[in-house]
Amino acid sequence: MDQKKIGRFLKELRKEKELTQEQLAEQFRVSDRTVSRWETGSNMPDLSVLVELAEFYQVDMKEIIDGERKSEKMNEEVKEVATKMADYAEEQKSMLLVGVRLISLVGTIFMAIILGLQSIDYEPGIPSLIAYVLSIAVFTVMVILTLYINGMLERIAKHRKFVKGCNILIIVVAAWVFYFVIRYLIALIPVFILESAPFESQSGIENYDKTAICEEYGGDLGSDLLVFPDDTAYMIEPTFVSNLKTGFFDTDGYIILQGEYSVEDYKAEVERLASIECTVADITVGIRYDDESYALPAYVATDGVDYQYEYALVDEENCQITYILLSYPEYVDLTGFEEYLKLNMSEYEIEDTLKQFSIYGRYFEDGVYVEYSDQ
Repeated sequence: MDQKKIGRFLKELRKEKELTQEQLAEQFRVSDRTVSRWETGSNMPDLSVLVELAEFYQVDMKEIIDGERKSEKMNEEVKEVATKMADYAEEQKSMLLVGVRLISLVGTIFMAIILGLQSIDYEPGIPSLIAYVLSIAVFTVMVILTLYINGMLERIAKHRKFVKGCNILIIVVAAWVFYFVIRYLIALIPVFILESAPFESQSGIENYDKTAICEEYGGDLGSDLLVFPDDTAYMIEPTFVSNLKTGFFDTDGYIILQGEYSVEDYKAEVERLASIECTVADITVGIRYDDESYALPAYVATDGVDYQYEYALVDEENCQITYILLSYPEYVDLTGFEEYLKLNMSEYEIEDTLKQFSIYGRYFEDGVYVEYSDQ
């Protein structure tokens, strides 16, 4: 089969009809570029399209395939066979594309949902920014792929006003994304200036608000402050101090809450501490009791994972409990709080990673590292 010859014949037939490539393209719902490829022989029409061309030009299918006229009247029997073959080929092609079309459509919808959730719950940060940009890119590719597979790109290309509207929409979306990225890059400026970022210090029991602390710092601290009480109503003369600074990846600083209890309330609070456990991804980890590492017995929620330490020191003799959270203690001035720290200060260097423990996500069990989703 001589494609060049076929192309020249198709071109002759079009000129006999006194049609331009653009007019013929509109007639067959394709682009004028596609018609040009037919007539140059660089690409051949599908079988179903050849049947339509034969009918349109009133020539025999064999004449088109041979690239020259053989008779004036199209053989009806050949036409019928070719039509059936074209219908069969089109049916097979459609069956193959059903699965691909479904997958592309579901993928596009899924990416749209992911992108929407990311936009609603976006938190400034390099990982979040990269994830957001990648989601936009994947979503764009999925939309284009879906349109292409469903044969809509060529149809859209014919409607110039619609294409112009799409271009305007793309410009608007690009401007919005640009604004979005710039906005959060500006928000990250204080985070990049780690050394100059000031600590936020608070003191006085009136400033203790566990919910507010978790909302502002919980994600970076990797903690729900489970050892800390929800309120201080049962504490006698409680004291509270915090000194925190948001860094590039985590929060540095400390939170210390201390107070005495009545004998009855002390026992109840110790029972609460002893029963603390955290369930993540169907895995439940309980708080650890430690009567060796500190000057007082301690209930430990986190010990060394990501350089976080969360524990409660219990003083049974005085019915006093001290709740402590340390984040990257090597970068924090803990002068005056030495009595609440570990007896062996070198343990904060985390030389032996097997000592790391956390009820919130990662811990070591019998020397084996176990990991599951953080809260």
